[in-house]
Amino acid sequence: MKIGKATRAAAVALAVLALLPILASCSHEHVFTEWQTDEKTHSRSCTAGRCDVTEAGEHTFDAGTVTKEAEVGAPGVMTYTCTVCGYSYTAEIPEKQGIVLNEFEEFDTHTPLQKKYLADSVDSVNKYAEGVLEQSTQGTPVFKWALSGVPEDTELLKYTLYLSPNEDFEGAKTYSSRYFEYDRSRGFDFLIKTRYYWKVTANLRAADGSEFTLESKVSSFMTLDGPRTLDVDGVANFRDLGGKECEGGVIRQNLIFRCGRLNPNYSKTPSITSSGKKKLVELGIRAEIDFRGSVNDAGLYQNGFKADGSEPMTSWGGDQIRYYLCPAVYHDTILSDAEGKKMVKDTFAILADPDNYPLIFHCSIGTDRTGVIAFLIECVCGVDYEVMARDYLFSNFANIGSKRTYERFTTVMAPVRAASGSTYREKATNYLTKIGVPLEQIESVREILVEKN
Repeated sequence: MKIGKATRAAAVALAVLALLPILASCSHEHVFTEWQTDEKTHSRSCTAGRCDVTEAGEHTFDAGTVTKEAEVGAPGVMTYTCTVCGYSYTAEIPEKQGIVLNEFEEFDTHTPLQKKYLADSVDSVNKYAEGVLEQSTQGTPVFKWALSGVPEDTELLKYTLYLSPNEDFEGAKTYSSRYFEYDRSRGFDFLIKTRYYWKVTANLRAADGSEFTLESKVSSFMTLDGPRTLDVDGVANFRDLGGKECEGGVIRQNLIFRCGRLNPNYSKTPSITSSGKKKLVELGIRAEIDFRGSVNDAGLYQNGFKADGSEPMTSWGGDQIRYYLCPAVYHDTILSDAEGKKMVKDTFAILADPDNYPLIFHCSIGTDRTGVIAFLIECVCGVDYEVMARDYLFSNFANIGSKRTYERFTTVMAPVRAASGSTYREKATNYLTKIGVPLEQIESVREILVEKN
C-alpha cells in the first residue's frame, strides 16, 4: 500500500509531539546507579527523579589475566573482567606436570637411641647401649615426593633420587624407586654439619607409548652434629674422627676413620664383603693400621699372618691399601707399658705422613686400642674432653662383646690425664714427646687433620 505525502507528514508530526516530554525531561547530565549484575548481564539507571533512562546489556569480557600462576602440585587462576561494568569471574588453570618434594630443613644422623645418649650425661651410655647389639649405624631420613598433573593413564617407569653435598650435584649418588618415597635401613653415610642437596626425576610412558622425564626442583637440608658413623659391610664400629670442633678449627671429615677388624682373628677369610671393599674405595682409603698383637699357638698374629715375618702382610680391604701392623696386647695400662708405648710411637710415625691419608685404624673390635689412639689424635688436635669421652663410649652402640664404662675410660687414659699441661692438647703433647714421639710428627698430624677456621 502506498503512503501519501500528507500521511507521512502527519506521522512525523505525531512522533515529534510524543518525544517532546522526554526531551524536556532529559535536559540534564545523567548520574547512574551502581551496575546491577548477574553472571550474564549488567544494567544501571539514571538517578534523576523523573528520568527513566537505563543502560543494559550482556557482559563483554576481556581476554583474561593470570592472577595466580599454575605450579607443580597447585592449579593457577585466570581472571576474566567485563570491559563495560567490571564484573569478573575466575577459571582454574590446570596445575603443571611435575614432582612435589616433601621438604625438610635439617636432619640428625643419629638413631633415636643414640640421640637419647647424646642428650644425656657422658657417663650415662650404659642406660642405652651395652656393647652387645649392633646399633652403631646412622639414622636415615625418608625422602618423600608426589607426582602431580599427570594423566591417570600415564605409566611410571621409575623414580630416581639424586643426593649430593654439592649444589651442582657433582658426584651425586643416585637411588632408584618405584614408590613415592625412598629410605635406607642402614643410613646414607651423611657427612655431619653439611648441607645436602636433593632432587627427584620420574621416567614416564604416556598413553601413546612415548616416554618422557619430569624433574623436581632442588631442595636442601643441613645435617646436625656428630659423631659420624658409617656403614661398611662386614666391618663393625666404623666411624669418622672428622667433624669434631677443636682448637682453631675442625677435624676434616673423610680423612681418618676408626673401625673394627676386616677379617676374623687368626683367619685369612675376610669378614669385609665386596660391598664393604667398594665403600673403602669410595672413601679413597690408602692405608690401614692394625693394632692386633696377640699370637696363638700356631704362631699367627690375630691378623692371620705368621708372626715370624716369613710372609708378607696385606690389607683385607684391597690391594690399593698400604697395610701397617703396630701390634700390642690390650690391657688397661697399655699407655704405660713398653709394648703399648711402641704401638703409639709407630702409629704416630704413620699418621705424620700425609701420603697415608685417607686411612683407617683398628684393633679387633675397634674399641680399646683403637680408642686409645683415637683419644691421643683428638687430644693433639685440641678436641673437648667430653667429646673425646663420648667418642670412646659410643662403641657401646656396636656389637663389641661387652660394655665399656666411663670409669674404664678414665682409668685407661690416666697417663695422659696425669701429664703436665693446662689443656689436653698440652697433656697429650707432653705425654707423646716423653715416650719418644718427635714433636714435628705431632705437629704434622695436627696440620694434616685440622681444617683451620
